[in-house]
Amino acid sequence: MDTTFGAIGLEVPSEKDFNHLAERAGKQGEPTRLHRRGAVLHGRCWKLGDGLEVWTVLYESGTGEVFYADCRPGYRARYAQRISPWALTEYDEEGEAIVHGYCAGSDMEVLFELQNLTEVGASGFHQSELSVGLCGLAYRARVCARRENTLWKPLDEITPAHAAHENDWSLCGRVLSFKPLCNPLSGTELYWVYLDLDRLKLEVLINRRSLRGGKLAVGVTLAAEVWLQGHVLDTHALISRYEGVDSSFSLASSWSGLKRNN
Repeated sequence: MDTTFGAIGLEVPSEKDFNHLAERAGKQGEPTRLHRRGAVLHGRCWKLGDGLEVWTVLYESGTGEVFYADCRPGYRARYAQRISPWALTEYDEEGEAIVHGYCAGSDMEVLFELQNLTEVGASGFHQSELSVGLCGLAYRARVCARRENTLWKPLDEITPAHAAHENDWSLCGRVLSFKPLCNPLSGTELYWVYLDLDRLKLEVLINRRSLRGGKLAVGVTLAAEVWLQGHVLDTHALISRYEGVDSSFSLASSWSGLKRNN
């Protein structure tokens, strides 16, 4: 079945398990909806904790028929990326949306599954630049024995046999930081990893059981194959990321910067 769920610590070995997960997410998820070309997309976001999510989407046709469209794993990234230019492609009846664009001010290409189309709504896509939280959910990952060149390419160009989705990527970069996580539903241990890919700094979520090679540490090189997904941040989401006053920064240091030498 869908191996992308393994990155957030959920095992979905059969179609029965997949349908059960989709049904549970539909019942327990936060509801949002979006009118689209005479139809309605009903989104459900089941927040598991620590940024882990399961998204399911129902499609309601113009005649009132409602049927299941999609169910997928998600993770709310901690950092925001600026994407410009960008293009959005929607597959309404399949409950999917894909964003293709470039990191603002660079030629760094990204193509990712948009998780929260129904949550943000049409108003979130009027601007020429998107603020997006990006995270790659790793199919597999490896701590390299020695430093290797930075890599960021579509997976179908590197290992075509492994590519299952258009938003699959192959990457290699230096670990800037990492943090152990635990899926509160399954108890599976995960790693959140922040990588330096030169022109892009990207978050990656890894199931500990799929991590190979040496010990994970700051400064080591990590190679991975990921399913890239992201959330568009609207004005409310950007404001809510304000974390308050930095107590380590003194008011006196602010005034000292305004002094003028006479």
